[in-house]
Amino acid sequence: MNDWLLSTDGLSKSYGDIQVLSDISIQIGFNEIIGIAGENGAGKSTVMKLIAGVVPPSAGTLSLGGEAYRPSSYRDAVTKGVSMVFQEQALIGNLRIYENIFYGFEQRFTHAGAILDHRAMRNDAARWMADLGFSHINVDALTDDLPFHDRQMVEIARAFILSEISGISHPLILLDEPTASIGEREITILFEAVQRLRAKASFVIVTHKLSEYIELCDRIYVFKDGQQAGEVGKADMAPETIHQLMVGRIRDEALYHEDKQRIDFGPSRLEVSNLTGKDVSNVTFEIAEGEILGLGGLIGCGKEEVVRTIVGHLPHSEQGAVTLCNAPLPSRNRSSIAKSRGLGYVPKERKTEGIVGYMSVAQNISLPSLPMVSNVKGVIARGKEISLARQFIKRLSIRTRGPSQDTIHLSGGNQQKVVLAKWLARDITVMVLDNPTRGVDVGAKSEIYQIIRELAATGVSVLMVSDDLLELIGLSNRILVMREGQVSAEIDAPVDAKPTEQDIVRHMT
Repeated sequence: MNDWLLSTDGLSKSYGDIQVLSDISIQIGFNEIIGIAGENGAGKSTVMKLIAGVVPPSAGTLSLGGEAYRPSSYRDAVTKGVSMVFQEQALIGNLRIYENIFYGFEQRFTHAGAILDHRAMRNDAARWMADLGFSHINVDALTDDLPFHDRQMVEIARAFILSEISGISHPLILLDEPTASIGEREITILFEAVQRLRAKASFVIVTHKLSEYIELCDRIYVFKDGQQAGEVGKADMAPETIHQLMVGRIRDEALYHEDKQRIDFGPSRLEVSNLTGKDVSNVTFEIAEGEILGLGGLIGCGKEEVVRTIVGHLPHSEQGAVTLCNAPLPSRNRSSIAKSRGLGYVPKERKTEGIVGYMSVAQNISLPSLPMVSNVKGVIARGKEISLARQFIKRLSIRTRGPSQDTIHLSGGNQQKVVLAKWLARDITVMVLDNPTRGVDVGAKSEIYQIIRELAATGVSVLMVSDDLLELIGLSNRILVMREGQVSAEIDAPVDAKPTEQDIVRHMT
């Protein structure tokens, strides 16, 4: 075990009944750069968080430097020499660089129990930054004034500095999607720094670009569906090899009710033209009546921004346009106008955007349809609301004690059915679904897929974003693949000639 800096044995993680990581056994050597690859939801970020002490494992063991390692918190992991550079940076913007570096470890510079020696903090930070090759960064600068890639360098430097303070000679630094928000020049600077600093540390990297694994890593562990799919050495790092390990599964046609997939469609219902906005550039497509259009891509590719822009939760540039049932949707007040014209939206985060947890099932279902359950004076008629809820509880087989039960106490799958019921209670023409089966069990997934098929059968146009490739392939008539804010491919998915996961993944990375 002493040959490895860090090793895991049978590492697993579950949240309630949902297993997200199972039986992970990996090893990280001294001075190594290791990659963890896999499609969305494969468990990459979860294993990083387990190693960094952000979340505890449900089962399995970890060893660090040959000794048992089970960090009680992220701070505990840092004091043991394990640090993580998060995709969403963890620095405090209105503090100076030297204050961020020693944040949480100020006692080293405290005198008389209360006086903080800022000069000593500043001088030590400047000396260490210079030793690590980051002397171009002014430690007196406010953190928010630095460009993104320099803030990454500060986080890497902080990992080294706090490890040395804690008496750790060889730290382990975890990089979660470090290149997602920077350009090619900044990526080169970052990779040069990692290669230079590997003489003093080991690194683990998660990225959505296979070329970066091939360029930077000594070995890659590939994850699939929360399990290890294989290990790839430097000599075998070809994109085709990694693709095959990432997606080698069999699609269950019955699960996706593919026998009910429509082959004939009506006129165009939703048209998107040159949509440009946050992380999105010149996206154009249309969806016909009764068609299911899938939208796929790695996290950060822009697919979720597309749907949020369409439904009015994000702005877009003036040259872009969204047309619903042959009528343009305005940029302002789009959300309410789109809803009034028959557009429904099931968001990815159901607990924060889809339901009001401590309102009843009946109240949640009626929210978009209050005029339907109100009397002539505009007051909600409790009997009408309960009657509407009972109709959809039966139709969607929502498992609940009754219409008056608080929605927060339902299972994830049944909460998702309530979100769907909200829109089915209205006369919708277009349904926008953002990861409609996220966090639900297989049984609930099948029921939700049946609902989606029924929507298409009645002429509703469906735009579906999914991080699950099999779901994307199994449900869609066509698939748009996005990469770096743009559509990189349009792939037909007829029931008798479904594309493979490899067909999709090669356009994602």
